[in-house]
Formats: sequence, C-alpha cells, structure tokens
Amino acid sequence: MSGPALVSGQMRYILVVDTDWNERFTLSMLLQRFGYTIANTNSAREGVEFLCVAPAVAVFIEAGEVGEDLAVLLKADARFRDVPLVMVADGPDRDLEARLRQGALAGLLRTPLNPEEVFKVIQKVIEKGSRENIRISTALQATLRDEYGATQGFVTVLSQYGLFFRTLDPRPVKVRASVSISFGDRTVDLEAEVLYIVSFEEGPFCEPGMGMKFVNITPEDSALIRFFIHEQLGAGIMPSSHAAGQA
Repeated sequence: MSGPALVSGQMRYILVVDTDWNERFTLSMLLQRFGYTIANTNSAREGVEFLCVAPAVAVFIEAGEVGEDLAVLLKADARFRDVPLVMVADGPDRDLEARLRQGALAGLLRTPLNPEEVFKVIQKVIEKGSRENIRISTALQATLRDEYGATQGFVTVLSQYGLFFRTLDPRPVKVRASVSISFGDRTVDLEAEVLYIVSFEEGPFCEPGMGMKFVNITPEDSALIRFFIHEQLGAGIMPSSHAAGQA
C-alpha cells in the first residue's frame, strides 16, 4: 500500500482502490508498465486522503462496497467531483454499463484484465485519445540496413505499427530501411520509414535516434510483435492467455 504522504503536490498519478490485493497489484503493475505513477490502497478513507494531498488524473475503483463508498464521497465533494472514475468489475454488469452510458463513470473494465482494454480506457479517460495502439519500452538489439550501409542500435520503443531506433547515426526523414530485430529465438526483417529524428542537441534528456513506421508489414510479423508486446506487459502479473493477447 502506498502512503498518502508519498504523493507529491506536483505528481501526476493514478489512484487504484481495491480490497482484493491480487487485483490491486495486477492493475497497479499494468498501469506502471504503461508509464504511470501509481498510488494504491484498499480503503475509501485513505483514497480520499491521497486526493487531498494531490488530485489524481483518474481513480480506478473496484465494483464493490469500498469502491461505491469512494464514488459517493468523491461525487459529494466539489474538489473531486470532476476526477474521472473507472470501475473495475468481476464480470458483465448492466447497472454499471448504464452508469457508463449516462456519464456517471468515465470507464468500465472487467477482470481478468485485458491490456488492450486497459490501454483504451487510459487513452479515452486520461490522454483524450492521443494514441490508438499500445507501445512499450524495450531494449531490443537491432540492425538497420539501407543504401547508407548497416548500423547497429537498439529498439527502445515498440508498437505494432512502428518503433524508435536509438542510434548516433540517424537516417534522413522519409528514408526507408530494413530493420532486423530479434525476438527471442526468432529474428524478423521489417521495412520501416523514418518519420522524425531526435538528436542530443534537443536536450540533455533526449534519446538520440529515429522514430520509424513499419511499411508493408506482413500479418505474421504484426502478430508476432503484438504477441511480444502483450507478453511483456503481462509478464509475472497476468495469466499467460491474456499476457499473450489472446483475450
């Protein structure tokens, strides 16, 4: 359990409230793997304490007594009335679905959690739909080959539709190249086009390299990348079928 005192007034975080330790841990870890700072508790009272220290960008609550108590408290307090509420239910629930349609809830999830569904809710509720596809941080060794020669580097961000190739030797925008990436015991060669370049000159914390989109990717290679992404997101916290994206 995170303590309210650990939440800074400047921190952008998601609050998770669930009395089931396993469900709270799974959701918290999954949200962390999407890049968010998480505070979590099993108590409606402590949930309010968190929010009094610093407002959360969203609150994910169980569809149980504690979650309902917290929802009532937040709606009754003008300070928290506009904080998006996402309810996590054990299965289909017509009442919750009606509340979602009416706007009383910002989102609705069901357990066992599906990473894609969690991502979609995050994009809708927090990021306002800025990304349609899951992307993850990675450290995959890769080789880029084109008319300029071969360059070794790392894929540090990956989605089904593109990647970020970390290198000190970037290619010009719109150049197409073959990128070889090893996924365990399988290596795939993917055609990709440079969308943008990042250099050290853009700031001390910028990672140098290229943002690239896949071109003419086969369904098999796309499925392999999707499997890898779901496997990485769910590793150690979710059943293998959901970690593999077989929702």
